[in-house]
Amino acid sequence: MRVLVVVEARAAYGEDDFERFCRDAHPGLVAALAHHCGDRFLAEELAQEALIRAGDRWTKVRQLDSPVGWAFRVGANMAASSFRRRGAERRAVERMRARPLPTEHRDPDAGDAVAVRGALRALPERQRRVVLLRYVLDLSAEQAGAVLGISAGAVRMQAHRALAALQDRLRDDDIAEEVTDGC
Repeated sequence: MRVLVVVEARAAYGEDDFERFCRDAHPGLVAALAHHCGDRFLAEELAQEALIRAGDRWTKVRQLDSPVGWAFRVGANMAASSFRRRGAERRAVERMRARPLPTEHRDPDAGDAVAVRGALRALPERQRRVVLLRYVLDLSAEQAGAVLGISAGAVRMQAHRALAALQDRLRDDDIAEEVTDGC
């Protein structure tokens, strides 16, 4: 705490004195923030970040009555934000643990899904949209046509062409059968 008193007793720092300010303020700032938050390692990070922010605003901060007090306030505010964030993370983890596990878990990035996604990306945009509307969103040909601004017959034709292209692209019989059977 002696360092804080020494720093506070000095006259306002000059424009080129930021480095000296950091050298003088850092040890006391770390100590004060460690007492404030109870974690020396966190206090070191907070002090460094507070000094960086002081450097970004040095022309204004150096003119304050207490530049180190300003840096402490910034560090304390960041500590409070850190505690809020940790609390929110802890509560989110507790909520996730409290949820029942689904009976069936499907990995959306399984090999087959990746292959199907790649094959869908290779389709022309209109065919891709038709497939997604018809077989992912389970819309009728009429509904998909209304969304796309085309007739139901055009939706059926585009879907037929898209499924044929997907079968060609997905040469693996198991994947191609799943695409046509699931659709």
